[in-house]
Amino acid sequence: MKKMMAGIVLVFMFTFGYGTAKSMEDHITLVSLEASDASKLTGMTVKNFQGDDLGTISEFVKGPDGRIGFAMLTYRVTDNARKVIAVPIGALSCSRENCVLNASKETVRTTPTFVSKEDLAQTRTAVNIYLYFGVQPYWTEAGTPGKK
Repeated sequence: MKKMMAGIVLVFMFTFGYGTAKSMEDHITLVSLEASDASKLTGMTVKNFQGDDLGTISEFVKGPDGRIGFAMLTYRVTDNARKVIAVPIGALSCSRENCVLNASKETVRTTPTFVSKEDLAQTRTAVNIYLYFGVQPYWTEAGTPGKK
């Protein structure tokens, strides 16, 4: 019985892994972003892997090192209310049609808040948001492209 359950789990993992990889093949993960490229992504819809609409990129904000570190995601809370959250650049993968964030609607709804955009330049706030989305902050040794 244990062998059969292990086999079912492995089949599920391979199937789920393939589906995720297939859906991402046309997306590019944003490790860093220049201001000229950011303007092309402003207004783009952000979805999750299940196809749920998570919101729209409204602008980009610099992180602790002065580079663009966050996409500001605006989403509807009620008919008359919207909320803005900061999403780490490295958590997004984008194509020509939309961006994908590996997060549920609940994850987006419970994202840590910040008082102002200037807060995102504070290392502690920025690190908390990056880690909430499961992304290594790019300005740390392990998060720097090309470094180990």
